[in-house]
Amino acid sequence: MVDVSAPSPWQLLSLPGTLAAASYLAGPLAKQYRLIVDILDDERTHSLTGVGHDELEALVRGRLPDDDARNLLVDLDLNARMRQLVDWGTCESWQDRAESQQDFLRNRHRYQLTEAGSSLNAAARRIDADLGSTSTAVLLAPATIVERIAATLSALDGDSPARASQEFAQVQTTLDAMGMAASDWQSRLAAALGGTPTEQKISRLLETILAYVEAWGSGVDAWTGDIRAGLPRLQALPDGTWRAMALARLGAEAPEATLSDAVDEMRTAVGTLSTWFAGERPQAHRLRLQIRDAVTPVLRGHRALLAVGGTVSRKADLLRLATAIERAQGDEDAWRLWCAATGLYSARHTTWETPDVTAGPQTSTWDAPPAPISRRLRTQGARALSGRATRIVDTSAARAEARRLAARTQADLERAAAALTARSGTPLSTWDALSSTEVELLLELISAARNDRAADGTSTGWSADGRWRLALTPRPGSAVLSTPDGRLVLPDADVEFGA
Repeated sequence: MVDVSAPSPWQLLSLPGTLAAASYLAGPLAKQYRLIVDILDDERTHSLTGVGHDELEALVRGRLPDDDARNLLVDLDLNARMRQLVDWGTCESWQDRAESQQDFLRNRHRYQLTEAGSSLNAAARRIDADLGSTSTAVLLAPATIVERIAATLSALDGDSPARASQEFAQVQTTLDAMGMAASDWQSRLAAALGGTPTEQKISRLLETILAYVEAWGSGVDAWTGDIRAGLPRLQALPDGTWRAMALARLGAEAPEATLSDAVDEMRTAVGTLSTWFAGERPQAHRLRLQIRDAVTPVLRGHRALLAVGGTVSRKADLLRLATAIERAQGDEDAWRLWCAATGLYSARHTTWETPDVTAGPQTSTWDAPPAPISRRLRTQGARALSGRATRIVDTSAARAEARRLAARTQADLERAAAALTARSGTPLSTWDALSSTEVELLLELISAARNDRAADGTSTGWSADGRWRLALTPRPGSAVLSTPDGRLVLPDADVEFGA
């Protein structure tokens, strides 16, 4: 027998478990609970002391349709719903002070969302609206971070930890907004790139790419160098400086544990900045590469939709046709409109006058005289061909030319492989101009190497025929290669090329 009352190992772990405050989002009565929570969330901007029971009932009635408000309120049972929300921890309640005799006879409870309820409702609204966390404020986030870091260091140079703490708080807030935007872009990319391409997925993917270009492409890439330049001074700040900034936020009477948490919070923000904008492979650079790789699926998805349906969608045309049919004066007009739009007219039979053959010749084939048949028709039968058979086309010259072209292509490939082998062991940034065949072979191997990356960052790729091997060891910086078609910009790396 298993002792059900005994706690399981999972229950003993210090991990997050059930979040009771989110229970109102699921279940058959979710619409009723979300209506109440939405009203309480909206009223926070008008009332700082909660919403009374009678006022809440009037607000709920105002949100419901006028015709069905009475019946819907009977099914709502506001008292039971509020008790359940309080039990879940989504709302909190208290009673007003009774100032008259009538106050003892009415419901004096007041309600307000808890911190958990407010955060959960904000997340639910954002998911329903499908707007994500991106906003126009993110467009100025990189420049804001540069200015606030400079202001923080300037305040510390002026021995003003209070002002430095205020400036760095804006860095933390802006960094959180940027993290939410990047997380939203990642989730949209994952959802849009998975499965069969549809018009909605392609549109969502295109919106994500454009949002990145506006927020990060013109901001993060332009200000990354300035942000990286200010990080060493922030990382070198002593513990006493961080503690002074934490004291400016929390006050001198704050507990030691709270001060330590504030110092760790600010140091974590500096570590996040370093991870995003510094190092050999910063996260901002990796996000840029992911957005770049999403451009090809957008074009491929557009081509797939155009190839399958001829156009992306005929939904708008069909909706206009349905609207016109609904507004028709009668069935005959509606049918005439349908036939004109689709060409599906009813069948029409045309009768031609034919001669009467009932009194024609009645001679049997047995009694009729024989018909003359030529000797050629008797020997060849119903053959469709006449004369000599067509000779087989002579393709020997074309095959010989194809063999010469293949030999010339293979020779060019061998020369390109020999030239790349001579450059083995050198960084990409030191290479001279490449020929077209060398560029084609190098790009093929780099594409194969992207799918085989080791833990130390080294990438290895093999050619399609398995003859040549390319190994790339990352280096800081970028490499610009000159090709017959222009310049090719790649991350710098040490190259090892061989058979």
